[in-house]
Parts: sequence; structure tokens; C-alpha cells
Amino acid sequence: SEILEFIDARYGGDDSTVYSMITENFQFFHTPYIGLGIFTTYQNGSLLITEIVNDSVQIHLKTGDKIHEINGEVVSRNSPTILGKLGEIQKLIVTKSGDSTFKEILTPLIQVQHSQNDFFFLLDMDVYSNTWHDYHIDILEIVSEKDKASVYYHWEGAKTEGGNVFHFNAMEIIYIEKKTDLIYKIESLWSEKQFRDQFK
Repeated sequence: SEILEFIDARYGGDDSTVYSMITENFQFFHTPYIGLGIFTTYQNGSLLITEIVNDSVQIHLKTGDKIHEINGEVVSRNSPTILGKLGEIQKLIVTKSGDSTFKEILTPLIQVQHSQNDFFFLLDMDVYSNTWHDYHIDILEIVSEKDKASVYYHWEGAKTEGGNVFHFNAMEIIYIEKKTDLIYKIESLWSEKQFRDQFK
């Protein structure tokens, strides 16, 4: 029942309830994926790298670099997600931070997993809950043990009243600290989508 309360509070944006149910060293591990290990924003005709995921094994790119082309295609606001298998080389045309010289960089796709501490988890939770006018969660299966619970659920929601309904399924393992009964870690599991995204 406490796990169900946590999930409902999380998607409902009830940060005080969620905060009371997690430890100070809480970590949320997003679903791992194959990619470049970067976050970008489109700016003046290029993709500005705003963050390297968890100081990942991405060694060719740094925060502040700008990507102008990916595999021979000029980037745009609607550039598609990079797809490919682990280790597949991507050809990028880049200007490094503080430099205007175009450079060709060959960098492989890597497996990365973005994680968040309690502060950023709660911040994203609030932003997410404010995006949706209404939502509904069905718990499809839950297996509870002494120190963890495996949860499989279906979420659906609409951004406006009577608007389009969006769906996703999620599988997560929620880890519980024995002494306090507080949640100290959540891991989102690899899904078929992440598997399929490796194929072009």
C-alpha cells in the first residue's frame, strides 16, 4: 500500500508526501539507452551541448560544444533521435566551446543511464505533474519483498480536457532501506523500445 501511495503522490505532484518517503541519499536511475550521452538544445542553427550525462564515458564532446551536422545531415530543431547499436561510429561536425573552427569528430554510441538525486527528482516530478490536466495509473503487477518492490504499471494522461490521451508502460524496481522503510533508489528497467531503437 505504501508503494501505491508513493507512485500516486509522485505522478500527482505531491512533493511533501514523496519527500517524506525517500532517503537523503535517494537516487532515481532512468531507463538506460544507447546514444551519445549528452543533452542538447537547438540554438542558432546548431545543437548546443548543455550537459554530459552523469560524467559518462563520452570523451569527445564537452558542455558548450556545438554540433552542426550528424552523419552528413545538417541539424535542425526537429533533428531525429540518433539510432544505432552500441559502438556504432557517428560522424559529427562540431565547433568546440570558445572556438569557431569546424572539426570532424568520430565518436561511438555508448550505453548511458541518467540518474537524479532527491532534489532534481522532486523538481522534475513537479514539472511533469503540471504538464498534465488529468492522468490515470493502472498497477498491472507488483511483487514486494522485504527490501524492494518490482512494479509494472500503465500510465495515461491528457494535457487538456478532452485532448489527446498519451500512454506509456513502465517497469521499475523500488529499493527500500530496512531500518527506516524509506525508498533509497529506483531503477527504471530496459524496455523493448530501447532494444528496437538500436536498429535503423
